[in-house]
Amino acid sequence: MKEVTVNSNNDSYRVYIDITLDKLPAVMEENKIKKSDRLFIITDTTVYGIYKDKLSRIKHLYNCRIFTTEPGEDHKTIDTVKSIYSFLIEEEADRNSILVAFGGGIIGDLVGFCAATYMRGIRFINIPTTLISQVDSSLGGKTGFNYNGLKNMIGAFYNPVFVFSSIMFLKTLPEEHIISGMGEILKYSLIKDKSLFNFLDIHYKEIYELENDKLAYIIRECVKIKSDVTGEDFKDTGVRNILNFGHTVGHAIETCSNYSISHGKSVALGMLTALKLSEKKLNLNENNYTMIKNVYKKLKLPTYYNVDNSSLFLYAIKHDKKNTGTMRFVLLNEIGKCTIKVEVTESELKDALNNSIFKEE
Repeated sequence: MKEVTVNSNNDSYRVYIDITLDKLPAVMEENKIKKSDRLFIITDTTVYGIYKDKLSRIKHLYNCRIFTTEPGEDHKTIDTVKSIYSFLIEEEADRNSILVAFGGGIIGDLVGFCAATYMRGIRFINIPTTLISQVDSSLGGKTGFNYNGLKNMIGAFYNPVFVFSSIMFLKTLPEEHIISGMGEILKYSLIKDKSLFNFLDIHYKEIYELENDKLAYIIRECVKIKSDVTGEDFKDTGVRNILNFGHTVGHAIETCSNYSISHGKSVALGMLTALKLSEKKLNLNENNYTMIKNVYKKLKLPTYYNVDNSSLFLYAIKHDKKNTGTMRFVLLNEIGKCTIKVEVTESELKDALNNSIFKEE
C-alpha cells in the first residue's frame, strides 16, 4: 500500500493507494475510527449495484447505514443535498457520526459538502471509485453542488479524515471513465510534471490495459502534485489556480452539452484552447501543440467540439466562477510550467477556439 500525506489548511490527512479494500479496516483503526462509531455511507444507485457485496461487508464490520442517490450531474443539486440531510436527521446522526463518500467525484463533492455543513461540520471519509476522483476530486478540500446550471457554484472547503483509493474499482469502469480520468492526469503533467507527460506518452498502452503498477504510479504522482499545490494555497486564491488549467472552457463545454461530455474530456478540450491562448499570450512554442495533440490521440481524448450555440457558450465562459469581471485563464509557458490569471479578451478567446477545438480535422 502506498501513502501520501496531504498538508492543507493547518491540517493533514493521508491518501492510501492499494490494489484492494482489504486494508481498509487497518486504515480505519489507524485513523481512530472505531467499530462502535456510527457510519453513514452515501453512494449512488449505479455504484451500489456494482459493489453491493463489498458495501455489505463494510456494513457487517461497522455500525453502518447506507443511503443511495441517483447518479449523474443532473442530481448534483441542492435537492440531493436536502435528501441526504433528511436521511441523517431521520437516522439521528449526531456530531460524532461519520459520513462515507463511496463513489465518484459527484458523490465525493456532495458528501463532503454535507459533512461540512451538517451540525456545522462532522467527519467524513472519501472512498473514490473512479479514476478522475482518485487522481483529483477526492482531495484538496473542495466540496459543493451545481446551482441554476452553474457548475459547483455553491460549496465549501472541507477535508476528509482520509482518502482510500483502491485500484480494484478501476477494473470495473467502462473505458469512457478511464478516458475521462486521463484528461485530468494529462492536466497535471502539463502544469507541473514533464516526466509524467513523458510517462503517459510511453506507457499509454499499459495504462489502458489497467496494469496495477502503472495505475498506482499515475495516481500517486497526481496526488503528490495536488497535495503540494493545495498545501500552499488551500482556499484557491493564488498558486492553486494552476489546477484550473483547461477548466474555464471545460466547464462551459460541460454546461452547454448538458453534461453529455464528461468532465475529463471537457477539461481536455479546454486545455487545447488554453494552449492556443498560450501561444498568443506567453509565446509558447507552437511545436508543443502538435506534440501534445499526438498524446491526446494515444490517450483517446477528444480534440474537436461542435458548439451548438456560440453565444451561450461564450456566456458560460464569461460567467465561470473563476472570472471576476474580466476573463482570466491559466496558460502554459512550457510543459511543466504555467502562469495564472492571464487576462484574455473575447477576440483572443474566439481566435483560440477557432484554431483549436472548433477546427475540425
